[in-house]
Order: sequence, then structure tokens, then C-alpha cells
Amino acid sequence: MSIRVRLLLLILFATLVPAVVGGIHLLERRESDIADAERRLTAEVRRVAQELTDTVRGTAQLHYGLSRAKDFDTPDKAACSAFLADVLKEHPQYTGILTIEPNGDLFCDSLRTGRTLNLTDRRYFQEALNSKNPLAVEPVFGRLTGIAVLQVAYAVRRESGEPRFVLLASLNLEKYMRSRSKTLPFEGAVIVLMDSKGTILSWNPDGDKLRGTSVADSPLHRFARDHRGEDVRQGIEVGGVSRIWAVSALPEFPEAGLRILVGVSKNDLLAAANRNLNQAFATLAVVLLVVFAGAWALAELGIRRQVARIGAAVARFSGGDFGARIGKPCPRGEIGGLMAALDHAFELMQAQRDATERLNAELERRVTERTAQLEGINKELEAFSYSVSHDLRMPLRHINGYIELLMEESKGTLTAEAQRYLKVVTQASRKMDQLVDDLLAFSRMGRAEMNERSVDLDALVQHVILSLEADTRGRNIAWTIPLLPAVQGDPSMLQQAFANLLGNAIKYTRPRDPAQIEVGCSGEEDGQLILFVRDNGVGFEMQYADKLFGVFQRMHRADQFEGTGIGLANVRRIIARHGGRIWAEAARDRGATFYFTLQKSRSAQQR
Repeated sequence: MSIRVRLLLLILFATLVPAVVGGIHLLERRESDIADAERRLTAEVRRVAQELTDTVRGTAQLHYGLSRAKDFDTPDKAACSAFLADVLKEHPQYTGILTIEPNGDLFCDSLRTGRTLNLTDRRYFQEALNSKNPLAVEPVFGRLTGIAVLQVAYAVRRESGEPRFVLLASLNLEKYMRSRSKTLPFEGAVIVLMDSKGTILSWNPDGDKLRGTSVADSPLHRFARDHRGEDVRQGIEVGGVSRIWAVSALPEFPEAGLRILVGVSKNDLLAAANRNLNQAFATLAVVLLVVFAGAWALAELGIRRQVARIGAAVARFSGGDFGARIGKPCPRGEIGGLMAALDHAFELMQAQRDATERLNAELERRVTERTAQLEGINKELEAFSYSVSHDLRMPLRHINGYIELLMEESKGTLTAEAQRYLKVVTQASRKMDQLVDDLLAFSRMGRAEMNERSVDLDALVQHVILSLEADTRGRNIAWTIPLLPAVQGDPSMLQQAFANLLGNAIKYTRPRDPAQIEVGCSGEEDGQLILFVRDNGVGFEMQYADKLFGVFQRMHRADQFEGTGIGLANVRRIIARHGGRIWAEAARDRGATFYFTLQKSRSAQQR
């Protein structure tokens, strides 16, 4: 076998192993791309659900603000309706805003129709008046327009607790969902809004014929109704088109029974993954071709041709041409040294015809040494090739072994232990995801631009408590919130600070019944207001108070109370950006009080 063939085989072997490993890696990467595509689909449907939730929250905030307007303190229906008409102009996302008297009679109407209507039988009206939560949500089809609207009702009560009237805003769901369909990042995607009975409230784009139809007990309805943590499902066919669907509910408003679904055909969803795979294989092929060509060129120029020069010169010299020389250029390394040594030997042999045997012996010795060096190089190359092959196969064997073990374990149904393993991995992943989100939020809070203005703490705290309703549902909590002063600051940042402090108070009073949470103002310090949030929860040891506001610092074990240890660090950063300070006083099992200082509103300072 010639040296050229040997070198070719060695190069082929050296490039084959990376090619196999690279191919396996690319296939694994495609599986990861597919999973990423499904995660992006899930993220999109959750984003739309969160935006709709935020819109309902905003409607609740609008209701809360309108409830304080003096324009409702009038028996003049026309004046009241004119006021709501002006409000509707500023909020075109609603089809109408109206007020309903406690007996169910329509009073004010932003559309100023002057119609007489009793709404006692409406579920949203009954829930707003009779439930603890003053906010009620119900999807319906408009009687006149035939389009889906989300009725958001808010019960306004007097100080005595008696109902004063019910504010109702009708959110145009068709218009709302149509605008959201234009933001989906998937080609050919559809977005569907469905109620708990399986009625299609909205289908965009091109779903006018499906609006108002029922898909009750269909695969799509069953998936939307009973997905139970399975956010993505493939192969659900609607209207002759099979799509991959993702679903999300509105957990803060379960009584509405709304389900948001986003469907994408498999080809459209995986288009990017397929393009990435094709591009990656093309890149791998080009790289391997370049590596093979480069290795072959180096082997040809650096080894085979130089060995051929040595052989030709030796053959000429042994044939009687004592002027034969290998000549320059000589490559570096052992082969170059051998060539120089041979040329030097040829010169010595030519200068002395009287020491032919000695020179021949010396030449033979040198050739033997160099040949041994070449053999050593070949053995080292073989050993290196074996080592590379062995080391690259070991991870593959490990992977295959674990895959086989997993396949053996998962025959039929997963064992309880395997389910626990998967649950632990899932919980760890979610905790890490939450930790990343919190760290990003913590980082952004330090860079975000402040929008300072006078902030009504009464309204802000009530809004925060309303946003935490999912955590307080079913709890016996005694709230003590006197009239709070206005402060100067960024509303969104202060809302985040109160959300963290009140959320902690709700969490750490979980063992108490009743839980007692108080928000108040205890005076001033250096011209700043001293505000506080107090609870009767589990508290903590004051000797660890210096660690309380550090990142990742926690006073309780994770299996007792959930959290990432970033919330209070975020609060401290927010208060510091407002020029204040925060500290805590507590005792174990005797509750905790968090004090912080904020500037008075400028209007209060001027007074």
C-alpha cells in the first residue's frame, strides 16, 4: 500500500469521526429547535392571555377611577350619558360604557340611545352585586352587533356597603383579537377565542363564518377544556386543516371561562427549524470539505512529495550519480532534518571515495534512525487516532446507554419514581426560569427611566391588592388601610414595590387565621414620609436583618415558603432610586414590619 493511499485513509478516518459527531449534534439541535418552536408558540398564547388579563385589569382600574367621578351624582340621565360618551371617545376599545342601578335598570349609556332596559338577569350584574369581589367578567355576543364582547362589571358601593350602581364596560373582543392576530410571529397562524361551552367567540384571520358556531366536545374543545398543564398538542384538525395548537386560560378570571388558542400548521411552525437544519448540514459539509482538502494538501506537500524527493535522490546516488542531491527547500521537522542530513552525507561520500564503506555504514545508520523516527511518528499518529476515536465514542455510548435505560424504564407507563424525577426536573427548570426573570427584572429596574409625578397611594394600594386576588382567594385576611398620603415618584416602580411587600405579607401570613395586614404612614423623617407594611406572619430573627435586602438572601427554607430571594432586593433598589431608605423590624413568629421613606408629592409640599 502506497504512502499516498495510507495518508488518504488516515485523513478520511480523521474527518469521518467529526462528521458523524457533527451530524448527530445537528439532529439533536433540530429536536431542540422544534422544542423551542413549541415553547415560542406557548409563549405567544400566554402573551396574548396576559395582555387580555392586563386589559381587564385596566378596565377595572378605569372603573375604579370613574366611580369617584362627581358626574354620576346627578339624576340627569342625559348629562350622565354625555359624560360616558366622552369617556368612550378616549377608550375606543369598548363598544359601550353604562351604569346600572341596583334594581337592574339601565341609567347612563355612553351610546345615548335613551332605551329602557332591565339587566337583573345578567350573570355579570348578579356576580358584581353579590360576590365579595366587586369585579365580574362575562363574554357574550352583542344583541345588536352580533360580535363578541367581554362584559366587565364593577359594583360601586357607598361607605355603608350598600350598592350605589354597577359600572359596565363592553370590550370589543373581535377587534381586540384581530389586532393580536397581526402580532403573531408565525406564518399562517390563527388565533381563536372560545368560551367554556365550546362557542367560538372570535377566529382570526378569515374566521367570520366560524364566529358564533359551537365546537362543543370536539378535539379542539376538549383540549382547551381539559389540557391540564399540556400547553401544546399536535394534530387537531378544524375545517379540514391540521394544526399544532397552544392554549392558555385567564387564571385571574376563571369565572369568565375564556380559552385563547393559537394554531399553526406543522410546516409553518417548523419552517425555521428546517431551514436551520439545512443550513447547518450545508455548513458542516463545506467545513468538512475544506478540512479534508487542507489535510490532503498538507499531507501531499509536507510528507509524500518530500519522501518522494528523498527516494529519488537516494536512487540516483545508489545508481552511481554521486552528484545527486535532494536540495532545498526542506520542510521543518524530522523530514526536513532527514533531507538535510542525507544531502550532507552525500557530500561527504562524494569528497571521500576512499571511505565508501564507512560512509555507507553511517548513511545506513542515519537512514535507520530517521526511518525509526518516521515509524515513531506513524505510531504516534495511530495512537492519536485511536485515542480520538475512543474518546469520541465514549460519550455516544453513554448517551445510548442512558437512552436504553430510559426506554426500559418507560415501557407502558412511567413509574412513580420516574414521575418524581420528571417533576423535580420540571420544578427546577421553572425555578430557574423564574430566577432568570427576576434577575432580568432586577437588572432592568436599575436602568429604567423614572417618570416621576404625584402618585395616589390609596388607589395604587387598592389596585395592587386587586391584582393579588388570586393569592388571597379563600384566605381570611383583615386589611387595615387608612387614608394614605400622596407621594412623588414613578407609579409603575412604586406599584412593583408595593406588590412585592404586600405579596410577602400575604405569603408569610399563610399559617395565620385570621391574617392581619396593615399599610400606613407613621410620620416623617428628614422631610420624607415614613410608610410601613405590617403583618402578623412568621417573622424572622433580627440578627439576620442585614442580609434581608441582598440578592438571593432568604430567611426561610424554600420548602416552607416559595421565592427566589430577589423581591426585597428589588424593593430596596426602587426605594433607593426614589431617594429613600428601607428597613425592617421583626421577631420570629411575631410578624414583621417594613418601613420605607418616600418624598411627599410636590403639590402637598407647596401647601
